[in-house]
Amino acid sequence: MTETRRRGDNLETTIYNVALNILERDGYDKTTFAQIAREAKTSRSVLYRRWDTVFELVHDAITQQNMQHNWDTVVIDTWSLRGDLIAIGEFFQSHGSHMNDEFIHAAATEFSLGSPTARRIMMQAYRSDLALVNGLVSHAIQRDELQHTPSERVRLLLFEILRYHGILIHELVSQDVVAIVDEIILPAFFAGGRDVK
Repeated sequence: MTETRRRGDNLETTIYNVALNILERDGYDKTTFAQIAREAKTSRSVLYRRWDTVFELVHDAITQQNMQHNWDTVVIDTWSLRGDLIAIGEFFQSHGSHMNDEFIHAAATEFSLGSPTARRIMMQAYRSDLALVNGLVSHAIQRDELQHTPSERVRLLLFEILRYHGILIHELVSQDVVAIVDEIILPAFFAGGRDVK
């Protein structure tokens, strides 16, 4: 009996699931088109028609996974700037995994090599981060907790610190997020920016 090849959305879902399983099980260095094709029971030419690199395929797989969990539509409002920042930090930290750590390492490598895909992905991440934090800044201004809009650099600082920990340290717990917010992020938010008129 011959096995029917998957097509369309079913094949794409299978490819994404297989890529993420290999990434988590074996690491980024062993996540290859050949291995993905073998485990997804498809051909490498199918993969090459859609993706130029394994990095792009893995990025699309993680993006698809995030969309399934509606992570991009998260709304955080704890009625305090400190609470919102801690909630964002804990949310950001808790949705990491070995798989995403592997991808972050790959992205850092690709970025250092000047990969246009890595630069595009980083810009998408910055835009998503800013969209999330801009909402809580607006709430803080409405509650009169902030008298100014922090600079973009400050608004991105929490995410950059958490990514740094994800790449180099890996052992970040809830108390660490609270300390980062209290000792670094809140002082930076209150230090200055563009006055609210």
